[in-house]
Amino acid sequence: MSQLQVTLEEAAARAVAGGVPPEDLHPVYRALLDRRGEHAPASPGTAPSGATAGPGSPEELALITAQLTARALLVLAVTDREGTHRLRASLAPQRVTLEQSHGAGTALLEHAELEALPARITALLDRAGIAPSVPRQEVGREAEALRLTDEQVASARESLARGASPEAAFGALGDLPSPLRDALTARGPRLAASLTLHDPRHRALAGPVSWSRLWVRGARGLYRTDASDAPLGPVLPVDDGDVTGSLLAVIEEGVRFAAAATTAPSTGDRR
Repeated sequence: MSQLQVTLEEAAARAVAGGVPPEDLHPVYRALLDRRGEHAPASPGTAPSGATAGPGSPEELALITAQLTARALLVLAVTDREGTHRLRASLAPQRVTLEQSHGAGTALLEHAELEALPARITALLDRAGIAPSVPRQEVGREAEALRLTDEQVASARESLARGASPEAAFGALGDLPSPLRDALTARGPRLAASLTLHDPRHRALAGPVSWSRLWVRGARGLYRTDASDAPLGPVLPVDDGDVTGSLLAVIEEGVRFAAAATTAPSTGDRR
C-alpha cells in the first residue's frame, strides 16, 4: 500500500481501535478534531460519528499511526483564491509520513523518504509564489520590523469586529508606512508554517512546544510575521530565501527531536 485516502475522524478512530492510546495523538490532530465538533476517541467504542472504528489492514494502521502520533509535525498551508492547500509531515530521521489535503476534503496519507520532502515543499511554495532562491533565514533584524501603534491596533480591531474586510480596516488607518500598509492589505497568497514537538512519554520534552510563522505576498514584496496574533503583530519585509531558510532550520530541528524522543529513556526509567 503506497497511499491511503481517509477523513481525519476515521483516521483517529482507526488508530485508537488499533491500540494507540488517545493521549498519544499529536496535539495538532486533537485540536483539529475539537474544532470540527468531535473529540479524540477515548476508546474504540467512542469513535466519532460516521467514522469506521476498525483499524483496517496492518499497513494502513501503521501509516495512520505514524502520522497521527508524530513526535515532530511540520504543517504548511497555502491559502489562495482556490482555497487552502495543506501538507502535514511527520518528521523522522529517515522515513517520513505525509498528509496532503485541500480545504475540508479528505486527506491523502503516504510514506516517503526524508529526501523527498523538499520536492513536496517546493510544489507548495510554487503555489504561494515563492521563487526558488538561496536559503537565507532573516535573523537579528527585529528592530527593523514594522509595527502598528496601540491606537492603530485598537482601531483596526474595532473595524474588523464590525465586519470590515482587512483591506478596509487597515487601509483606513492613517500615517502607515507604505510597506506596512502593503503587508496588511495584501491580497496575495499566504503561507503559514508551524512545527509542533510532542513527547507523550516525556522522554525529551515535558510538554508540547510550537513554532510558527506566516508569510504574505504584497504588491511591493514578501512579508513575514512571527506573532501568534497575526496580522496585528510586527511585520518584517524579507526575501524569498527567508522561507526556505526558515523551513530548513525547523525541519532539521524536528528530525533531531523525533530521533531523541524515540531513543531517550522515559522519565520513569531515569534514576
